[in-house]
Amino acid sequence: MNALRRVTVIIGYEWKRALAKKKFLVLVFLVFAVQITVFVVFNHLFTNPPPGLEVWLEQIKPLMWTLAVLAPQGFFSVLIAIMIAGGSMSEEYEQGTADILLSKPITRMEYVAGKYLGGLSLFSFVMALTTVLGVILSVIFFSPQDSLQFIPHVYLAVVYSNLVFLSLAFMFSETLRRTMLALLSTVGVFIASSVISGILTGVHMITGEELYLEASKWLPDWCVSNFPNFVIRELNISVPLFGGTFVSAGETETFLAGSLIAVYTIVFVAIAVVRIVKSDVTKKTA
Repeated sequence: MNALRRVTVIIGYEWKRALAKKKFLVLVFLVFAVQITVFVVFNHLFTNPPPGLEVWLEQIKPLMWTLAVLAPQGFFSVLIAIMIAGGSMSEEYEQGTADILLSKPITRMEYVAGKYLGGLSLFSFVMALTTVLGVILSVIFFSPQDSLQFIPHVYLAVVYSNLVFLSLAFMFSETLRRTMLALLSTVGVFIASSVISGILTGVHMITGEELYLEASKWLPDWCVSNFPNFVIRELNISVPLFGGTFVSAGETETFLAGSLIAVYTIVFVAIAVVRIVKSDVTKKTA
C-alpha cells in the first residue's frame, strides 16, 4: 500500500468518525434550516413588500443566491469547521486508538495529513451542499438569477476563508489532546476575536482614528468573515443592501484578507505537525 493509499484510508476513516457524531449532524441540519428561513422571509417580503422597499427588493432579487450561499458564513460555517476538527486528533488519544493507528504501517506525516485532509474534505462537502441548496432555492423562488457562473468562485472563497478556524481547532485538538478543551479554546478565540473586532470598529466610528480599524483587520474574525464578500466584489457582482452596498473593499484589502488566512492556516497546521512528529504517542487519557 503506497503513501497516497494510506492517506486516503485515513481520510475515509475521518469521514466515518465525524459523521457518527449526532451533534455534527444536528448542526448541519440547523444550517439548512437557516437557509430555508432566509428564503421564507424574503419570499414574504417579495410577496408583500413594505413601503419604500419595493425598488431595493427588485434589485436584490436576481442575486438572492449570493445571500443564500453566504447565510451560514461567519458563524454556522465556523462552528461546523470547529466541530469537525476539534476532536479529530484528541478523540484518538482519549479513546486509546492513537496507539493502535500509529502502530500500523503508516508514518506520522501520513497520519496527520489524512486526518487534516479528511476534516477539510468533509467540511468542503458540507459547504457544497449548502451552496447547491442555496442556488436551487434561489432559482425556484426567485428565478432568473444573475452571475451564476461565479458560483464556484464564491464557494471556494467560503471554504478557503474557513481554513483559519478549521486549522486552529485541529491544532488545539493535537496540542491539548482533550476534545472539550480544544472545542472551548477554539470557540473562545472565535468569540473573543469577534467581540474585539466589533469594539475596535465601533471605536473607529466614534473617534475616526484609522489605527483602530487597521488593528481589527489582523484578528482572525475579520479575514474569515469578509474574504468571501471581498471576492464577490472583485467579481463585479453588485449586491445592493438597504442603504448601501454589500461590501466595500479594495484590492489591497482582498489581498490582505487572503494572505492572513494563508498565514494563520500554515502556522496552525505547522504547530500541529511539529507536535505529533516530535512528541511520544500518548496513552489513553483519563
